[in-house]
Formats: sequence, C-alpha cells, structure tokens
Amino acid sequence: MANFKMKGSDLYDKHNHKIARVKGDYIYDSHNRKVARIRNEDIYDAHNRKVAKVKGSYVYDDHNSKIAKLDDVRDTIDDAMGGTAVVALWIFFIR
Repeated sequence: MANFKMKGSDLYDKHNHKIARVKGDYIYDSHNRKVARIRNEDIYDAHNRKVAKVKGSYVYDDHNSKIAKLDDVRDTIDDAMGGTAVVALWIFFIR
C-alpha cells in the first residue's frame, strides 16, 4: 500500500490529510496556494518556470534528464489516474 492516495482530484497522505488538489490545469496545495500549472505534457512551477515534461512513459526534468517512469510514479499514489497531473503531484509533494 502506498503512502499517498487520490480521492477524486485531491491527494491525501496515509493519515488522510489533504495535501493537494488538481483543479483544471492548476495544482493547489492544502492552503489553496497555486503550486503548479500543466500545459499539455509540460509542468511549470508557480513562477512559470518549466520543471518537467512527460514524454511517452517517462518523466524528464528541465535539463531533459530522465527522472522516473510514469508507472513508478503511479505506484507511489493509490488510485492515481491520468498522467501529467499525477506526475506534477509527485514532483511537488512526494519526491
């Protein structure tokens, strides 16, 4: 069992505390502050700097270095559906 779980568009830890929410193209933390933006397969931080990119089944950082497989990211979050949004949650709140 993973330490994190998705319930709808919300990410919770193993103690059932809400950590983040995906709302449209944006990701917000538990205090409703914008943390990230998703544009197609690219992930940007709150300051609009590119942080990562999802290409096929791999995740690359801003220097185009492979940092993870999409399946490994999904394995860390129970009930994770989707691709780029789950990767963004993983980058900003789990990794």
